[in-house]
Amino acid sequence: MESLPYRKQSAPPALGMDLAGSLPVFPTQVGSTLTSSAPLHSLRAKQLIFNRIDSPGRVHIYRADCQAGQRLRVQLLVPVLPTGGTVAPAIAIVAQSLPYSTDVQKLPFALPAGYSAVVAPAPTELVAPVRDMLTHASYYPGPVLDTRTLVGGRCYVVVWSPYNHIGKYVLQTGYAWPWRWSYWLQVPRFWWQIRGWFGLSRLAAYAAGLAVVVAALIVRALIRRRRRRAQRGTQPGVDAGEGPADFAL
Repeated sequence: MESLPYRKQSAPPALGMDLAGSLPVFPTQVGSTLTSSAPLHSLRAKQLIFNRIDSPGRVHIYRADCQAGQRLRVQLLVPVLPTGGTVAPAIAIVAQSLPYSTDVQKLPFALPAGYSAVVAPAPTELVAPVRDMLTHASYYPGPVLDTRTLVGGRCYVVVWSPYNHIGKYVLQTGYAWPWRWSYWLQVPRFWWQIRGWFGLSRLAAYAAGLAVVVAALIVRALIRRRRRRAQRGTQPGVDAGEGPADFAL
């Protein structure tokens, strides 16, 4: 079992919104080479990549097509899980013609000719935990890589543990908030997915769903009662003097 570099805090976790406004992604198969890397829709829109290093020495590589001058931002988030099993890996951005390169020798593979890399080593200390306001999931903010590519082409995000640790990790990629209404309509589903990945209870969802059903039944009953009353009020009255005419023979 991995011993992560946490530092205990006496104060409660700070509230954050790093998980809000990001599209959650749960890759199933991620290659360990540039050619077998897992595709991402974009490195511009904010995304949360939830994954797990399942064996010592495993390398995860993600790719996306980038434009010249595009900003490339990646941050490591180390999840706090009720049963443990997290990892604080190293991360890197690999692309053609980055403005600078750092710690290229720490990459778990040889860098192809013409490519540059910016590496953030595995954190040695994670100090202040953060609790997400929407899901109440807790995590430690890790190192941030923020650069840009000078030419267009394919860009890569690399994740690995130099200490051969295994466990779950989260990456936040991108910087642009989603403005489409379709994203915000799916927030309840994202809440469900993220809570489940963190191993947190989903009872609140059942309670909220039950409350919605009860409220809908009450509203329906009130509407039906009002309709019945309205129908009674519009029925024509029966006059006592009305009736079939008497015909004299």
